[in-house]
Amino acid sequence: MKQRKMAAFLMAVLVLFITFSGNAFPEEKASETENQALLARRKFNQLKKSTPNIYKLTMRSNLVFRLQTALGFVSTIDLPEKALKVFVGDQDLFKVEVYEKQILIKPVTDEAEAATNLTVFTESGRLAFHVTVGLPETADFVLDFRMLEDDKLLVKNAFEERIQEKQKEIEAAYKEKEDRLDEEAKKLSQEKLIEQIASDVNAVSLKASETAGDIQVNLLSLTQIGGKAYLRFSVLNYSKAAYAPMKVLVGTQREERKFLKTTREGIVEFPSEVHLPEIIQPDSYVYGVCVFDYRPLGEKEKPIFKMIENVPEREGEALSSRTIEISGFRWFE
Repeated sequence: MKQRKMAAFLMAVLVLFITFSGNAFPEEKASETENQALLARRKFNQLKKSTPNIYKLTMRSNLVFRLQTALGFVSTIDLPEKALKVFVGDQDLFKVEVYEKQILIKPVTDEAEAATNLTVFTESGRLAFHVTVGLPETADFVLDFRMLEDDKLLVKNAFEERIQEKQKEIEAAYKEKEDRLDEEAKKLSQEKLIEQIASDVNAVSLKASETAGDIQVNLLSLTQIGGKAYLRFSVLNYSKAAYAPMKVLVGTQREERKFLKTTREGIVEFPSEVHLPEIIQPDSYVYGVCVFDYRPLGEKEKPIFKMIENVPEREGEALSSRTIEISGFRWFE
């Protein structure tokens, strides 16, 4: 009889233990699920945590931000500029109040899976949110939005990318024209040669370039045939206005270094003959040739190329000249 009572007592204890364990594990699993959801939301929103439940974000119109509220608590969206319009999907589930740069959101339902969407329009664009309800420990009490910190850098990068894309388009469109002009430049070099052609040709490949505004000059090659030298170059005009070269010259410039200071003398221009279109149209890529008498450089002399724009004078308006100067490029050895 005693053994039966003892067995019944042990069975009751076992049932209580299993019941208690069954109630405990779901809470642990629920807590684990909440933490995983919090980590996923932070990663998706790219949140920068400052203090518990307070985050800093960058305004982006191409993302739906995830905002978790908690029953009995207020979540705040801080904006860097005034909210012009605010729309909420279900006003029966969430109470939304707008105070210029601040938006307050508070759940007014005890539904555990309550959710809605929220759209905010500012002068800079649109912010979209997916709003849910959860535990206070994982709620977003403050979302502090800021403008793009590297706005100037982004604009600069976008501008440079646009230039590179435009340059690739121009080079692809004018590839056939480039080959034809290259042959014409070689033919022109031969036609303009009035001296006896030497048996050997001294050619130097150049990779010097310079940009002024939306005009870019590339020095391509320097060739010596007999007593003549031929400097081939290209001009890329990726601006919206035509470019008119007033003068193209090749010469030398002396440099002297005294102590820590470098001094440069005036340019000694070579008498030359330049073949280049008088007007370089927008979005065009042209070639030019400068023919001059060959001469070696002195010990302290450096070669210099200069192209000066023909800027018309306008009364009461100061126009800047897009002059391009390239010095110290490779010369004949």
